[in-house]
Amino acid sequence: MTDDATSGSTGSTPTSGGDATPPPPPPAPSDAPAPPDFSPDRTVMRPRPDAAPAAPPAEPAAPVGPAAPGSGSEEPPPAHRGAAAPEDDGGRTVVAPVRGAHAAPEGTPDPAYDPAVLGAGSGGPPSWGDDAVLDPDFPTRATKAGMTGAVVAVGTGLLGAAIVISVFRSRSGDDGELDWSNYGAGLAATAGLLLIALLGALASRRAGGRAREEVVTWPGVVGILGVAAMITVGIDKDDNWVGYLVGGVVVALSVIGYVAARRAAFMVTTILGLALIYGLLFDDLLADSIDGEHQSVVAAAVVGVFVLAVTLLGWMLPSRAVTGVVVGAMGLASYVGIMLIFVATRLLSGFFGFMAMGGGGDPFADPMPEDLGFVEADVWWVLAFAAVLTIVWGVAASITNHSGFSILAIAMPAITVPLASVALAAEHPTWWSAIVGAAGGVLLLGGLLVARLRGRSTAAQADPVSS
Repeated sequence: MTDDATSGSTGSTPTSGGDATPPPPPPAPSDAPAPPDFSPDRTVMRPRPDAAPAAPPAEPAAPVGPAAPGSGSEEPPPAHRGAAAPEDDGGRTVVAPVRGAHAAPEGTPDPAYDPAVLGAGSGGPPSWGDDAVLDPDFPTRATKAGMTGAVVAVGTGLLGAAIVISVFRSRSGDDGELDWSNYGAGLAATAGLLLIALLGALASRRAGGRAREEVVTWPGVVGILGVAAMITVGIDKDDNWVGYLVGGVVVALSVIGYVAARRAAFMVTTILGLALIYGLLFDDLLADSIDGEHQSVVAAAVVGVFVLAVTLLGWMLPSRAVTGVVVGAMGLASYVGIMLIFVATRLLSGFFGFMAMGGGGDPFADPMPEDLGFVEADVWWVLAFAAVLTIVWGVAASITNHSGFSILAIAMPAITVPLASVALAAEHPTWWSAIVGAAGGVLLLGGLLVARLRGRSTAAQADPVSS
């Protein structure tokens, strides 16, 4: 005997063998609440991965809870929420924020699932309230600091002003003695900044989000700089061990701050501390053994090694771009300063030679004198080191897509090459313009060609039929 009765109101026809086709789930009611949008940290609801969705029965079952499953009276979950868990699980559903564009695939182990859900046994999917469980593996983070960012910035600036006043006034007397009233104010401001940063670091990383990071980062960074200033003012000695102490304390506190907040601002203070220690080590170990006639070349080499080392070491951290750009800006400023020393020496020498000859000749285009203090090769060596850094920054820009590296790669040749032409007293500056202009034009044409080839390749992959 065949069962020709329809199930529910779907009106499905019987199949051979006497088995009725189960009805599809009824459509969601028109008044079903739309799921909220948590962009960019989108949050979706998904069932326990180890539980399969319950199929609707062919015949109406006895009512369980507010409604009988399969009767069409309960609200089916939307597709992005996932189906409700089986009856023995009470319809419990885990809320898991999604970091990417899609949720984790079904069947992925979820050991962090917590079965203690409020409102269990309701017979349907939970509401968007306290009856959903946050998966600790996918923490929800606030993406904006809101009013916290403004309050923290202004408060940090005011405490920083107190530290600066203390630095300039603590030993401003004629005898140079320490004024404990001003020094104590600076110590109090520094301690307050570090205490606020510590309290922020002790807060929950998952719940605090961006606001917590702001509380840790800016008071922490200014507090670290305040510690360095207070140590320097308090000891008031020019010995190298004071510099080692200051640099070591800055590096240690900066590393702790980075671990607590994972913000690149702490890497900036770390670079400052490392630069101080690096300079003192060079002064103690190598400065006395270097020929004094090529000090500018040695300084350029030392700066270049430091820039490359910090860039490579910082590449292992998420803040690689900021670290590389900051130390690169320091290197760019150092190379420009070295070139300016060349230019100033050259111009002063030319001016005094011009005066010695009674005003004859051109003080800015006469050949380089023998006793200038540097030789022509020194300028070329500094240009060579600058070219190496420029290439490194260009490669870094292509990898990271960070504009800071591009700016560094543009600024280094655009500033140092003209200064070098002045320092060398180039007799035919037109040749300098022609050579660097031709080289730049060739590189730009090559970049245009590569861009067109990549554009065609991308179009061919997107539409292989038309291509």
